[in-house]
Amino acid sequence: MPVVGPQDDDTATASDLLAPTRQALPFVLIRAREMMLRELRPMMAQAGVSEPQWRILRVLTERDSCSVQALAEAACLQATSVSRILQSMVERGLVLRVQDATNRRRQIVTVTEEGRAIITRFAPMSRSITDGFATRFGLERYADLVATLEEFIAQCGTEPDPD
Repeated sequence: MPVVGPQDDDTATASDLLAPTRQALPFVLIRAREMMLRELRPMMAQAGVSEPQWRILRVLTERDSCSVQALAEAACLQATSVSRILQSMVERGLVLRVQDATNRRRQIVTVTEEGRAIITRFAPMSRSITDGFATRFGLERYADLVATLEEFIAQCGTEPDPD
């Protein structure tokens, strides 16, 4: 819902110009994310991975391998953070990072069997938690919400470029 009130008036305050945080989409999305993560974090802790590491493993189990940049975009992480996170994941044997044979400046990341095993082991628990959200919200409304947000991203943002 657009902000209603003085918008071009020099006397307008920040409160006049900004939607209340309870109605501002960025705040609403962050609150929804945090609410969901409250239930998912214990599972990730049990799996022995951080939230960014879980997201990286999820992306790599879907794609098998991709560049660091594409991985950062798909996992919704900053590329500089991904490089640091990947180093610890390489040390733990969860992923492999190699130089691209055709572009020596580009690195390709692949999930290892150990990394894939974490996702495989915890996928049922993760699915149960997310299915619980869908059930509480309503299966159809949940599917509609996901579809609406995907449409919003397609129309207002940019999708990561696949490798």
